[in-house]
Amino acid sequence: MTVRVNKPEFNIREKLSELERPIGLKGSELMRAETTQEARDLVSAGRKNLVINGDIRISQRYGTTATTISSGAFVIDRYSCEDNTAASITHQQVTDAPPGFHNSMKLTVTTTDTSIASGDYHYFRQIIEGNNINHLNWGSSNAKTVTLSFWVRSSIIGTHGGSVWNDGFNRSFPFDYSINSADKWEHKSITVPGCPDGTWETGFGRGINIGFAQSIGSTYQGTPNQWNSAGDIAPTTHVNLLGTNGATWYITGIQLEVGKNATDFEHRSYGEELALCQRYFYINGGEQHKIISHAFSPHTTEIAVAWPHPTEMRAVPTVTISSTNNNNTDFYFRTINNTGFSLTGNSRSLTQMTKHHASIWFNGMSGVSAVPGQVRVQAGRTAFIHLSAEY
Repeated sequence: MTVRVNKPEFNIREKLSELERPIGLKGSELMRAETTQEARDLVSAGRKNLVINGDIRISQRYGTTATTISSGAFVIDRYSCEDNTAASITHQQVTDAPPGFHNSMKLTVTTTDTSIASGDYHYFRQIIEGNNINHLNWGSSNAKTVTLSFWVRSSIIGTHGGSVWNDGFNRSFPFDYSINSADKWEHKSITVPGCPDGTWETGFGRGINIGFAQSIGSTYQGTPNQWNSAGDIAPTTHVNLLGTNGATWYITGIQLEVGKNATDFEHRSYGEELALCQRYFYINGGEQHKIISHAFSPHTTEIAVAWPHPTEMRAVPTVTISSTNNNNTDFYFRTINNTGFSLTGNSRSLTQMTKHHASIWFNGMSGVSAVPGQVRVQAGRTAFIHLSAEY
């Protein structure tokens, strides 16, 4: 018996040419994806950046002013400076940025420290809230890999570093990267395998710390590009930026996303980014006659103001008032009868402050009209009420 199988004719040259069709880097990665979720991670479907203010657009406290601050304080929203050295560094929002970005953070060494002791450190960090990392499953066998990417430039070439660590400071992933050319923007990416052990906060506390080191003593150094059971802030080998007067270091486009690949930066609207920052910090106040809030006088000795926060805050905020004289005289009470009453003294109490609204009582006065009105900034003064739920 003879069996004949007929197949349609085809042009072998055309078939061979199809094998050479360009599909690009991402196309090749997609073809190698083993699961639907891996394919989604590669194309970055949905929201992805766990870092807030990664493009350094929001600077509520100091605007574009170069500022030297104490350890634990903030210049750019969501990024705190941590320092235990003899050096001084200014932090500043600037408009020097790579293509696709408008702002970056600039650090400038103004006082050097050429001898870094074992316990010394200077770095800045962002702490990601535990509520925002639940899906990573860190601390379990299902821990997801993430990729950290950023744009950076520096006047000091060589090996620089940073780290990712937990709140317990007993699990850390120090990483290194190279500045190849002085004063040129370079894009870097670090793949961080999910941490399978340790304790990682999943509530309102400190979830993940992401730090970028300028100089770190040996106590806080560790083997790079692996998980260490220690509090390592930097790799064992990295440059001492603080050793050169006038040295500069810039960063922007900071992104932390699920997956093994760095994808394009997620640009959110200005309003959305500002709201994300205001969960941790915002300012009420300003120049003369700025309305702080509607107010009332429950007694002739005090005035109460209350207003809703622009968004629910991470925690009940602390309040700091920075004004011309740093006391109550920088405010006045304008009643509904259009009469003004200048506040006196410096006694204030925070009553019934919550994550949803602010409440401040100005105390220690006399003869206040028991009518509703507004508290405003006094003529010729400035007054800023800082509300912070940062870590």
